[in-house]
Amino acid sequence: MSVDTYYKDHWVTIEDERLDRYEEMFVWSSAQDPLIAAAEIASGQTVADFGCGPGYLACELLRRVGPRGAVHALDVNEEFLARTRARAEGQGFDSLSTYPLTDRTVPLSDESMDRIVTKNVLVYVDDPLATFREFRRIIRPGGIVHAIDSDFLMSVVDPVPALEWRALIDAAAHAFRTPSIGRQLYRLARQAGFEDVSVAVLARPDTGGRMLNFLTNVAGYARLGGALGEAEIERVLTTARAALENGTYMALNPQFLVTARA
Repeated sequence: MSVDTYYKDHWVTIEDERLDRYEEMFVWSSAQDPLIAAAEIASGQTVADFGCGPGYLACELLRRVGPRGAVHALDVNEEFLARTRARAEGQGFDSLSTYPLTDRTVPLSDESMDRIVTKNVLVYVDDPLATFREFRRIIRPGGIVHAIDSDFLMSVVDPVPALEWRALIDAAAHAFRTPSIGRQLYRLARQAGFEDVSVAVLARPDTGGRMLNFLTNVAGYARLGGALGEAEIERVLTTARAALENGTYMALNPQFLVTARA
């Protein structure tokens, strides 16, 4: 993979070890309900899950829209789409459709969706504004686009020294098209033509090691980039893991929630 396009290429092709980590990272739980509350998902709606990953959120959306609704799951990774289909089928849902994302166009018809939900995906797209404009095209009048994303420059892993954590994030930046996407979502929604836009920030501290899979991924990205030495990378990992063992670990990755009504 080219470092220049790694931010999207590493989602098209995912090695097995990283796929296993995503199966742990993306599990949906009731603790995450506040992330999508503002989307107002309800029975009978037609919902797009843009960047569905292995399908945990898609299945939660299917549960909420019920048998009279439908969910359209989209992703660049064929294995993710296959896992989403299998997960939905295994839970007894039959109103799921899946679509591969092959370019900047969303393969859905104009004004065809009641809701669009995208979670931790816009950080990777080629052109976030163009993607928001696509959302504006496919959302029905009165519908809601709900975007959730991180701002990695605001993330914290304690007791890793702040400068060492920032150095690791900077060294891994090629894996994220727009690492500071969270703070930009409100502006992008307005620029795409949405007039009714609200923004909230949720930050749930992790003291149990939930973010260590993310930290492991970031370390791998930094190694690939080559801008940071192995000793510096390993020191961050060792500090975080030791802190988890002795009960002093705390990590935070604020989530920006932008809700745009058509």
